Amino acid sequence: MTKDRFKSEIKQVGGYLKEVVTFFDSSGKPISHVVNPLMVELRPRDITQIFVGALLVSSPLCFTEEVWVLSMNLRNENVIYLGICSIVVVLLFVYFNFYRDKLRGNVIEFIKRIIAIYAISILSIVLVLFLIDKFPIMTTPYIALKRVIIIGFPSIFGAVITDSLK
Repeated sequence: MTKDRFKSEIKQVGGYLKEVVTFFDSSGKPISHVVNPLMVELRPRDITQIFVGALLVSSPLCFTEEVWVLSMNLRNENVIYLGICSIVVVLLFVYFNFYRDKLRGNVIEFIKRIIAIYAISILSIVLVLFLIDKFPIMTTPYIALKRVIIIGFPSIFGAVITDSLK
């Protein structure tokens, strides 16, 4: 044990997965422990945080006329680029902040977290737009979709940032 100065284990503590790092002295006796949260599981608290973060960013944008006009004037290609950019950035952010070195064995949780971030964010945007009567899904669905994607671009980032706060 002279070479290994620490050992990292994943344990369930209080119903949550934690990384427990044990440090050893030169004789191999444990001298201290550090407990780090492992944020690979999607918990109800995470869902709430995602919703609040998305709503916090999307609410002011939903009420602006600039976004309503932009959704009518912005070319479809630009809206698609916004969507692709948000997907790439969110995938990278979630990977590097939650799953780096922990993706093996947690791929399903990774996918669930990404889907939850997008689904909850989109639902929060649709809810606000619907409540203020600016979600024309029945008359001009492409405008409604463009509004969701345009507002979703910053909203997704708010959702993922609040999800990372623990």
